[in-house]
Amino acid sequence: MIIDGKNLAGEILAKLKKEIQKLPRRLSVGAVFVGKNPASESFLKQKAKIAEILGVNFKIFRHELNISTEKLAKEIMKLNKNQIKNNYPTSRRSSVNGIIVQLPLPKHIKIESVLNVINPKKDIDALSKNPKVLAPTAEAVKFIFQKYKINYKNKNILIVGRGRLVGKPIFNWLNANKSHRQSLRSKCSSVKVKIIDERQKNNLTRYTNNSDIIISGVGKAGLINGNMIKRNAVLIDFGFSKKGNKIFGDFNFATCAKKAKLITPVPGGMGPIMVAMLFNNLIKLNKNPT
Repeated sequence: MIIDGKNLAGEILAKLKKEIQKLPRRLSVGAVFVGKNPASESFLKQKAKIAEILGVNFKIFRHELNISTEKLAKEIMKLNKNQIKNNYPTSRRSSVNGIIVQLPLPKHIKIESVLNVINPKKDIDALSKNPKVLAPTAEAVKFIFQKYKINYKNKNILIVGRGRLVGKPIFNWLNANKSHRQSLRSKCSSVKVKIIDERQKNNLTRYTNNSDIIISGVGKAGLINGNMIKRNAVLIDFGFSKKGNKIFGDFNFATCAKKAKLITPVPGGMGPIMVAMLFNNLIKLNKNPT
């Protein structure tokens, strides 16, 4: 089964439209963007487009590449408190109801120092220390599991990539009810969820061959091919890499789709669902703003 992420995102957004109309005020999102990154620009455009569909004000706050950690943290703290100009109409002003810090940040930035100043009540990406919502990537996986009745609790799950946006939050969500979170380095054979990074690619086949569900967010085209997976595996692809004008995911789609029970393509798979879940978080936090 090949998942149509655009259609599924459309279903989610239709529900969100109804919910957002019940709120007493127009919501606004402030997106913090440092430097110039074409991929990040593309992701922000997708978010801005969805915001427009939902009637959410979306403003990008751009900063120079050489901004210091301290200065960037202060700018985010301003968004925690201050108001931004509302584009609908321009004479009105609106509180910042949700904050996005577009990753990756420049290497000189101390990322924890920046993300942890985000007010958790406005942290729709769930990047701060104690977020009040699930990360959009985890919500997107949860949605797929529920939609297609995937009993993930009794399966061997492999997460490829330890990234802040994909691997870590999904791993933490899947292990939320366990007393001990385990990584691949643990020798405990009873652990169902394992997480590795791309540096362990020489042993990758050893783990993919035994996995019922593989979630990947490395960003390396064709990292996993059909020979590396078991038949009827569930494959969820958050990978994003560009070659020329073409976009690729971490799974070699042509070979993996022949064996998989379910696969999400790139583009048009998890990306649209993840963005829809970002705005789902915005509504959640503003339904219950306590």
